[in-house]
Amino acid sequence: MRCFSLALARGPLWLVVLVTVGIALMAGNLLGRRPAPALAVAPADSTSATEAVVCFGSVDLEHGVTSLLPLQPGRVAEILVRENQAVPAGTELLRLEDRAARSRLLEAEAALKLSRLQLDQARKGPEQKRDRVAQQQSLVDAAGARLAAARQVLAQRQKVGQIPVIHAIDVAASEVHIRELEALARSETLRLAELKARDVDAEIRHAEYDLAVAEARHEQARLALEECSVRASQPGTVLRILVGPGDVLGAERGQPALLFAADGPQVIRTTVEQEFAPRVQEGKAVLVQDEADPAVSYRGHVAQVALWYSQRRPVLHDPSQMSDVRTLECVIVLEPGPPRLRLGQAVRVTIGTVPP
Repeated sequence: MRCFSLALARGPLWLVVLVTVGIALMAGNLLGRRPAPALAVAPADSTSATEAVVCFGSVDLEHGVTSLLPLQPGRVAEILVRENQAVPAGTELLRLEDRAARSRLLEAEAALKLSRLQLDQARKGPEQKRDRVAQQQSLVDAAGARLAAARQVLAQRQKVGQIPVIHAIDVAASEVHIRELEALARSETLRLAELKARDVDAEIRHAEYDLAVAEARHEQARLALEECSVRASQPGTVLRILVGPGDVLGAERGQPALLFAADGPQVIRTTVEQEFAPRVQEGKAVLVQDEADPAVSYRGHVAQVALWYSQRRPVLHDPSQMSDVRTLECVIVLEPGPPRLRLGQAVRVTIGTVPP
């Protein structure tokens, strides 16, 4: 009975030991399967700033790959290039349907011609004003002369003795005629004052402003027509075409229509985690190796180190790239000589102690 009790007492102890060993084995297995860090460094017991830092990067352009999209919404009418085609600056790459834009341009051109005609007419205003003032002055003088003559006739009729009835009728008629002439003289005088007060300089400025507005609208219509197509702003290569004839492009920017690589120097963009950032300085020698074939290598130097920690920058709009890790970006310039690499190519970068 004593031995049996001792065995029962020791049973839970052995069970605890077995569970502990199982947990330790599972933890070791999980730790052994952890992915290798993206940044390889020298042995951990060394903290010298001269140690090499190994990281991964990708081939990019100095200003990155350009996303091209028409500035005007519309339906794609024609794709004028193909992928991997090298084009000079100014080449038309894509064109939208532009009938409405051409119609607005014709309307703006007609309005511009009308504004120019109105300005020409306004510039003739000063000369026309002088002629009209002189003409109106003649009419005022004529009305004054006729009024003076009518007053003389009235005065003579008032002096000459006639039959009372006839005399009264003639005097009344003369008075009515004088009043008519006085009204006409006032009207012609007011018309003369109106012509003199006419501000022809203001009319010229008004016509000039109208012309400026018409020119601006014409330029807007011309730009709207130009923006119905996509052109290469500089020499380069069409990397990818993401739309086709018939596709409708909206006003909101979404997926680009084309990806374009401008001609220029290639760089290697790599990111260094904060733990190893102090070991990276501008000017340090760099060894770049193809990630798929380490025998293919290039040499260069660190041209730029970012002043801030940020998320990883996507190179070719790849949503699968992890960008939630804060890193320090470094730009590496390769030595001249080797052939151009492919954009987006993954490479292994060794910064610092570079083997010969």
